[in-house]
Amino acid sequence: MLLEEFYDYKNQMMEDILTTKSIVDLLGNDVEHEIPAFELAYTQVFPFEYIPDTVEHSRTLICFDVDIQKSANQTYYYPIIYVWVFTHKSLMRLTEGGVRTDKLAAELAKKLCGSMVYGLGPLELYSSKRFAPITDYQGKVLTFHTRDFNSPKPTKQPIPSNRKKG
Repeated sequence: MLLEEFYDYKNQMMEDILTTKSIVDLLGNDVEHEIPAFELAYTQVFPFEYIPDTVEHSRTLICFDVDIQKSANQTYYYPIIYVWVFTHKSLMRLTEGGVRTDKLAAELAKKLCGSMVYGLGPLELYSSKRFAPITDYQGKVLTFHTRDFNSPKPTKQPIPSNRKKG
């Protein structure tokens, strides 16, 4: 099993999130000045399940992680990518109308669904469920499924470059 794929998936996911203007804008909490996207890494966007111990100020967060629920055989395994989106209740309502976490989940799904850079085929949205990690914070957990190689090819050819980062 190529567990280093988790590392690659997470780096790709961080890049996908931080380079998508609609997602970054929704993390800005309607502030007048724009926050540089790279500054959101490990402050509002985390490549692991992160729940703040103490809440110093209201903010919106995105966390993501990768699990393997099953290995079908020697050839394939099935990674599951989880994306948690949550925000303080004071930031839920968008100025243009609607709910911030719903809009953010929709933008993430638009960016990720069908992506060919995670696994061997298109990334598929499996579920979207409510998520309330701590008092006064609510959101969604999105679950995506894909399929990937369980072991290197016998020829030892590298996995396609469109999926690997370095």
